[in-house]
Amino acid sequence: MARNKIIEIKNLSHNYGKHPIYQNLNLDIYKGSIFGLLGKNGVGKSTLINILMGYIKPTQGECLIFSESSYNLSANSKKKIALLHEGFITYDYMTIEQIEKFFAPFYQLWNKKIFYELVDLMGLHYTQKINSLSFGQKSQVVLGCLFAQNAELLILDDYSMGLDAGYRRLFIDYLKEYINNTDKTVLITSHVMSDLEKLIDDMVIVQKGGIIHKDTMQNFNKNSTTNFEDNFLNFVGKY
Repeated sequence: MARNKIIEIKNLSHNYGKHPIYQNLNLDIYKGSIFGLLGKNGVGKSTLINILMGYIKPTQGECLIFSESSYNLSANSKKKIALLHEGFITYDYMTIEQIEKFFAPFYQLWNKKIFYELVDLMGLHYTQKINSLSFGQKSQVVLGCLFAQNAELLILDDYSMGLDAGYRRLFIDYLKEYINNTDKTVLITSHVMSDLEKLIDDMVIVQKGGIIHKDTMQNFNKNSTTNFEDNFLNFVGKY
């Protein structure tokens, strides 16, 4: 049975001045999969997210999301995407409870139960103001706002921001449960490899200068005699 493509990247190239970020990248991300965009900081992971969301027009090539050009997505397609990007909640003078009530009307499929499940993982009181929270606690509230949108496509650009190892594991476990038995698609970027070995299905490893290694997690591990993180570090050390 043919797999349904959610994201299609075709002959994508992008440069910053004379510095190549991607060269002739071709990539498909399928419905119901968890796709990892992996690499060290500064190699262009967020640039690809910006291109996919239409914030940057690529030097050449095209990206399609839900079969539409990412640079000209319809309102209907945008409603199907939940994006975690750099930065925190702007209205940080609100309490946790107020921020949930503020965002809820903007999203037709909003699920407040999901929001509070993420908040409860941190043991937070709903009357706490966002600006009184730690870096990691704010991150969890942001993730709660993201998941509560109940979107078809989740794009998580560096989900690990501000979360220590324990809370990252909590989040990964929650993510697995959240998407279990659904057709939700996840694109996740990270430079923290240890969290993702048992999460992602397919992946690309991005290197400086537009070097790309495409693989499945299963195949990448099968061809290694070390654990995933050491294998990754050995791989990126080639360049």
